[in-house]
Amino acid sequence: MEFFVPSLMDISKIKEALKNNQKRCCEMSPANTVLWAKHYNTEIAFWEGNIIFRSILHDGRCSYACNLLNAPKPRQLFDRLQKLAEEEKHVFMMHCIMEEEMKMIEEWYPDKYQFTFNRNDSDYIYTQEKLASLAGKKLHGKRNHIHRFEEQNPDWTYETITDDNEEDCVKMAMQWCMKNCMDEENKIEYDKIDESKLVVYAIRHREEFGMIGGALRAGGKIIAVTLGERLSDDTFVVHFEKAFSEIQGAYPMINREFVRHELSEYTYVNREEDLGMEGLRKAKMSYRPDILLNKGIMLPLVPQDSGLRNALSE
Repeated sequence: MEFFVPSLMDISKIKEALKNNQKRCCEMSPANTVLWAKHYNTEIAFWEGNIIFRSILHDGRCSYACNLLNAPKPRQLFDRLQKLAEEEKHVFMMHCIMEEEMKMIEEWYPDKYQFTFNRNDSDYIYTQEKLASLAGKKLHGKRNHIHRFEEQNPDWTYETITDDNEEDCVKMAMQWCMKNCMDEENKIEYDKIDESKLVVYAIRHREEFGMIGGALRAGGKIIAVTLGERLSDDTFVVHFEKAFSEIQGAYPMINREFVRHELSEYTYVNREEDLGMEGLRKAKMSYRPDILLNKGIMLPLVPQDSGLRNALSE
């Protein structure tokens, strides 16, 4: 099995491997696989029609991820990963494990593995109907922000990202980076610069990735952009959403209009995790998620008399 860092050249094969995916975690999507591979030090490999992810940790250990839910032979796939870790002399670790997968593994190998969840990694999933309508008392504040946006920007329009407005959208993403790449202490936030580069790359290569993008225009300029892709038969995942925060209501407006115009065929919208960032968590929780999708980490149950427990706690 050969692992490699994926690029846009591999997108067709990645799409083929993920075409039957019904696992709703945001990592199981073609564009995500390519766009964030270098940032998270992730490689992929293909085995009997399955795609396998391998993340290389800072200390050289590896963690694997795959889709056991839709694999034709899930136990054989799991056993292959166990053997792979053994061959590479790594502690067998997995991430992005769903609760249904946990049950499968526990049935195959009772009392051999332990599972933990990190709340920072949980995906926020909403119904398409909720985000499109923003109905109900609990979302009254979102509707108020949108009303204020409409009052202050009477000429606003929604646009699907196309070749005609691509350069305007790229320009907006670069301007967003310049406005937001410095923290309160005037230190450069390189993660935001890296993400802005990925937004630009995604806009320019959206068709190859199979992504859909939307934008808001007001005063003749693009003031918000968003992009995402199909995740499963009933779920769409939004990877990027950028708006000028000084324009009140721009964020809830691009969120609502994108869902209304582009996502009517989907039941759910995955808006990814909050990574433990307080402001992002508050924003995502304010939309009242219908599903908070926990993604677990699997580790072996460590015997008391082995040195493995200390290695895992580093």
